[in-house]
Amino acid sequence: MSEGTAVVALFGELDITGAARLREILHNAIDQHSRVEVELGQVRFVDSTVLSTFVNAHRHATAAHVGFTVSNPVGHVRRVLTMTRILPMLEGRDTR
Repeated sequence: MSEGTAVVALFGELDITGAARLREILHNAIDQHSRVEVELGQVRFVDSTVLSTFVNAHRHATAAHVGFTVSNPVGHVRRVLTMTRILPMLEGRDTR
């Protein structure tokens, strides 16, 4: 594992068609860095498959003792992450 932060900048609409590739990208970043930040500022839409991909990547990172966060979710993406109560976990905030 190398030191430093990998920033994975995503954009557009993310759904089941790209979820497997996204999983691969996130897991590779987690395996190679001490911290991974997923930049969501340019993402307009996510479906449940992508939410699951984020949660699974967070679990993988936690098991590997790697920091994993999302940043700048806006619009629909922020609403979905908030409604599903996933956002605090992915932003690294304490939910207790």
